[in-house]
Amino acid sequence: MTKIRVHIDPKGYDEKPSGKEIGGIKSRLQKGTRPSLVTLEELVQKIRTGHSISPGIMEGMSAKNWKEQQLFMVDIDNEEDGPILCIKDARAICRDNGLPLAFCYQTFSYTKEHPKFRLAFVMDKPITDAGMRKHIMETLVNLFPQSDKSCVNADRIFHGTNKSAKLLNENGRISWENIEAVSFPTRPEEHRSGHSSHTEMRSDSELNELVQNFDLFGYLKERNGGFRRTSKGVVFHNCEICKHHDNLMYVEESNTFCCRSMDKGGSIIDYLKYTEGLTTAQAIDKLKNELCEPVWKAPIPFEEVKLPSFPVDALPAPLCDWVKTVAENTETPVDMAAVSTLAALSCAVQGKFKIAPKRSYSEPLNLYILIIAKSGERKSAIVHKMADPIYQYERSENRRRKEQAEIDLANLSSWKKQIDALERDGKIEEATKLRTKYRNLEDKRVKPLRLIADDVTPEALTSLLSENKGILTIISTEGGLFDTLAGRYSNVVSIDTMLKAYSGDRIRVDRKGRESEIVNDPALTMLLSAQDNVLEGLMRNDVFKSRGLNARILYCRPKSKVGTRHFDTPELSEELEREYRELMHTLLKIPYPEGGMPKEIRLSPKAYKRVISLFDWLEPQLVDNLEYMSDWGAKFIGNTLRIAGLLHCAIHKGESAKIAVSLDTMNRAIEIGKYFMAHALCAYSIMGADRTLRGAKQILKRLRNQDKRELSKYDLFRLCRGEFAKADDAKPSIDLLVEYGYLAERTCSTSTGGRPRGSRYLLNPLFFDK
Repeated sequence: MTKIRVHIDPKGYDEKPSGKEIGGIKSRLQKGTRPSLVTLEELVQKIRTGHSISPGIMEGMSAKNWKEQQLFMVDIDNEEDGPILCIKDARAICRDNGLPLAFCYQTFSYTKEHPKFRLAFVMDKPITDAGMRKHIMETLVNLFPQSDKSCVNADRIFHGTNKSAKLLNENGRISWENIEAVSFPTRPEEHRSGHSSHTEMRSDSELNELVQNFDLFGYLKERNGGFRRTSKGVVFHNCEICKHHDNLMYVEESNTFCCRSMDKGGSIIDYLKYTEGLTTAQAIDKLKNELCEPVWKAPIPFEEVKLPSFPVDALPAPLCDWVKTVAENTETPVDMAAVSTLAALSCAVQGKFKIAPKRSYSEPLNLYILIIAKSGERKSAIVHKMADPIYQYERSENRRRKEQAEIDLANLSSWKKQIDALERDGKIEEATKLRTKYRNLEDKRVKPLRLIADDVTPEALTSLLSENKGILTIISTEGGLFDTLAGRYSNVVSIDTMLKAYSGDRIRVDRKGRESEIVNDPALTMLLSAQDNVLEGLMRNDVFKSRGLNARILYCRPKSKVGTRHFDTPELSEELEREYRELMHTLLKIPYPEGGMPKEIRLSPKAYKRVISLFDWLEPQLVDNLEYMSDWGAKFIGNTLRIAGLLHCAIHKGESAKIAVSLDTMNRAIEIGKYFMAHALCAYSIMGADRTLRGAKQILKRLRNQDKRELSKYDLFRLCRGEFAKADDAKPSIDLLVEYGYLAERTCSTSTGGRPRGSRYLLNPLFFDK
């Protein structure tokens, strides 16, 4: 079967997308997704499961980025006055004009009372000429009396459906000759009498409405002065057209004019052509952009993405109850406390255990977690509260170690002096024996315990791992670590240590003038909490993305409670706090294995089968709705296994390697893993990929803080200078605001046909004047 190229959104919808979802779809389709080569049967199946498509092959998000097109779609919305057009009648029109209909489908909004559907035609070869594309599209649209005449733009997107979609003719193709033979004219000639010459635009229902509702009488009165009423209409004393008296008549019934001496008449468009020498297009432009105020409707809201809350009941006791108590006490989402608890578990057991679902494959138990929340969300307080037992243990352990650590350092210092003295005296054999003793103590001496670091440089991170037997946790509440990794101080992106410490790969750094630093089995946990701009910077960094740093991170973007919080909240349970602290200290006290090789945690047979089913569920999605974040999806199984290992350790503690992971624990881990997948989808598809939407929201925010109700493109750019490098960069975001109804574009042409004046944008009073 012959295949065609078309952009297909990897994400399907069960209901009609709205608000913020539409911006994300457009970005994924025309900016982040390569065209798919599919059969019509495959395409219809995608549409049937709610996937949006872009028939035009695009290299960007605007009509000027159109490259070619083979699939042409007609949207039948049945909004025009007149009889309803049903699918049966539409197919008859196709047969009468020799146009094989490839497939059709009912839209999300289809009802029996108001049928809305789409017709699909396939050309015999891809169309690469923009003029031909326009002619084909206009011909098809004008052929059906109840089609949406606005659906002709090259960058048009058509949403899928949750209703019927039928493949009618897998091999049906239409040729250019078929289009030329269509009997319905796309550009009818003007009437010889000169009346209603705007009929060449009669397919534009919006224009017809403007013409019919325009106050032509008021406009004529303003331009021609006094008038008198007669039985046939209103006669004006002056006439701009013929310059004579009593020749200009206004007919109220049809909202038209007539110059009787020159036999000229028609609508406001004709009047502008006769009096100002405008072309039809210029007259329409003036009517739309200068004489008529926009018909405002409530704008489509940029809806917040609905993300799931953390499944806190998936955590074992006492973690579940402690997380809920902390969330209630601080009036914060459970997400922040829950993911911080996972990071604390990771800190406590990393390097001690690894989870091995099969002999040839294992995962360490360290996680990289990023919490995204605005300032004032109390994220710093939550992170430190959940990590407090680790800080307590570190302080307590260092007090215990202090005396022996000081003795070891004193011995090393004394032996170093003795070695130097022996070498000066030529007692080489004695010096060598003492140097061996020195090195043994240097390797085994008691050192201060260092569990947590904050904002470190890549070089310092490698050194800290080397000094702490490869085990470390980074906890930071600012997110500046990513700026450091991106080269804030060195202008060089340096993420090797971060990448290798996640996977447990050997780290070796050779530096001039210093000893090599070698870390054989690193294990690094990361818990960062930061604001949206940190996530945006992370997603914009091509090196981070291409080398897989972004894919290693578990994202958490909790729903804000700001504006609904109370001062008087339940006190923390001392008993739960003690149980949480004791659990963490018990895990921290588990000794690191001799030789540095973590103990293996195995899966029970049922848990192993569950992992197999999870893998089978995930794998097809990596080339479908997860295609644009397949790097993250490829690590989903591994991260889920790590979470299972952490939950298992929280339950079985020091005996974790002796007991297999149960099916219940694996199901809990999968539930948590799918929570992180939903938040990663948000991070990749909205925060990271859709700069247009982000820019539109920034413009909208600035517009609400100023008083003007009409601005130029440059005015809008100046409002958001920090968001866009140059004025043209703001255009896609401005266009999105127009599409959503927040702005209306006003473009005015010159009567001489010269260069048009720059576009200006009107602000929707239904939104900005609230």
